[in-house]
Amino acid sequence: MSRRVLLLSCLLSWCVAGLAAEPVRNVVLVTLDGVRVQEMFGGADIAVMKHLARGAPLEGNKTYQRYWAASAEERRMRVMPFLWGTLLKQHAWIAGDPAKNSHVEVTNRFHTSYPGYAEILTGRAHDDVIIDNKEQRIPASTVLEFARRELKLPQSAVAVFSSWDLTNSFAEHEPGTITVNAGFAPYATKDAGLRALSEAQGEMVAWDGSRFDYVTERFALDYLKRERPRLTYILLGDTDELAHDGRYELLLQSLRHADHFLEELWTQLQSMPQYRDNTLLIVTADHGRGKTPEYWGSHNEELEAAKNIWLVVAAPGDVRRGEIEGGPTLYQTQIAATIAQAFGLDFNQRYPEAGKPIALRGAP
Repeated sequence: MSRRVLLLSCLLSWCVAGLAAEPVRNVVLVTLDGVRVQEMFGGADIAVMKHLARGAPLEGNKTYQRYWAASAEERRMRVMPFLWGTLLKQHAWIAGDPAKNSHVEVTNRFHTSYPGYAEILTGRAHDDVIIDNKEQRIPASTVLEFARRELKLPQSAVAVFSSWDLTNSFAEHEPGTITVNAGFAPYATKDAGLRALSEAQGEMVAWDGSRFDYVTERFALDYLKRERPRLTYILLGDTDELAHDGRYELLLQSLRHADHFLEELWTQLQSMPQYRDNTLLIVTADHGRGKTPEYWGSHNEELEAAKNIWLVVAAPGDVRRGEIEGGPTLYQTQIAATIAQAFGLDFNQRYPEAGKPIALRGAP
C-alpha cells in the first residue's frame, strides 16, 4: 500500500470514528408545579411551621420532627436527598438561590401555571392572550413540536406525560403533533399492572382535573423504556395542589416523593445506552409562591416573590456542580431554546422573540 493510500485510509478511518463518537442527544424536562425557592434551597421553612402551629410548641409537631435541622443544607437533604446528595454533587448544577445571589425568574406577569408552562415551552410570555388557567389552545408552536418537525422524528419520539389535564391545551399548538398523556387519559400497555392502574386512575381523584403524580410517573417510566423517545416532558402537580390545600407536611412529603422519582428516572436513563451520559436533564418549576408565612401557598400577579423559580441542569460536557453563585439572572423564557440547542437546533432563528439558550458548558 502506497504512503498516499495509507494516509487517505487513516484519514477516512479517523473521520468515521469521529462521526461514530458524535452523541445522539436526548432531552428530558421535568417540572414540579409551584415549588418555592424556600423549600428547594432551605428545606422545611420554620416560619411557615410556626404560622401553621398557631402558637403550639413545634417540638411535638411531626413536620418539625421529621424535617427540621439546624442548617439549610441539612434540611434540604432531608426533603430531597437524591437531588442534593447525588445529582447535584456528581452530575448537575442548580440556579435560583437568592442567598447565593443567584436568580431565575418568570417573565409573565401572572405567576400562575398555564402562563408559566406556555413560557417554558414557547420561550416567551403570552400575557395578551394567556392570563389565567382557562382552557385554550396555546397560541404558538412549542419547542416540542419544533424539535419533532426539525429532526423529522415520528410522533412517538416526542412525548408528554402530565398529571394535569389542561396540558392537552398547551403541550402542542397543533393537536396530534406529538404524544400526550395527561390528566386521566388511558395508557395503552401490555403490562397488566399498568393497565390496571390506567383503568383505576379515574377512581383515585383527589383534585379536579389532576391525577396523582404516581400514576404519571409510572406511565412515563414505562414509555421511556418501551418507546425510547428523544424528547420527553414530565409534568408533576401534587406539590401545587397540596400547597393550595395548605397541607405543608404533605407538601414536603410530596417533594420527597418527587425526589425519589428523580432518582428512579436518572437511574433508568443511565441504565439505557441511548440515554446514558447522552441526555440533557432539566428540572424546574412553572412559578414560585409567596415569600411570607401567610402567603406560602399562594401565587398570583400581586405576589412579586412568585416570579422567583429555580433551575436544575444536568448536561453532558458541563462540568459545573452544585449551586451557582452570582452570575446573570436566568429566565424561564430561555428553557425552550436550551432544549433546542441540545439537539443542535436554533430555536431563535425561527422564533427570534424567544429567550436565548443557556450556555451548557460555560457560565450560564
